[in-house]
Amino acid sequence: MRAALVALALATGTAACGNEKAEADKKAAEAAKASKEADEKAAAAKKTADEEMAKAKAAHAEVRTKLQKDLDAHERKTTYLKEKAAKATGDVKKNADAAVAELDKRRDAAKASIAKLSDDSATTWDAAKKGAEDDIAAVGKAVDALETAVNKK
Repeated sequence: MRAALVALALATGTAACGNEKAEADKKAAEAAKASKEADEKAAAAKKTADEEMAKAKAAHAEVRTKLQKDLDAHERKTTYLKEKAAKATGDVKKNADAAVAELDKRRDAAKASIAKLSDDSATTWDAAKKGAEDDIAAVGKAVDALETAVNKK
């Protein structure tokens, strides 16, 4: 009888151990599945963020290119007007020289503003863009002032 009780106790203990192991395995599998789902969500979020960053960089590059083209157009006109100003005499030369000095100052400010736009991650990129646009507009006005000064007779 003792042997039967010992055998019964061992059988019950082994069965209980098996249930606990099965339950632990189930919990581990659920945890692994949840972890995998979290990793997939994180990867999808990173991919979306990377795509948005790439779009922003492309848009920023497009703006920089446009602003540089605008400045280059002013530069071409400036070269012609500076040559014309060099040939001027008297009051026209004096006014043209003042206009050239102002234009050079404005052009340097515009170049510095465009250089600030090279940092795509800057939180102040929109403000830098606005500053560059304003500086390039000022260069345009300075070119117009030089043209007026050179063409006065």
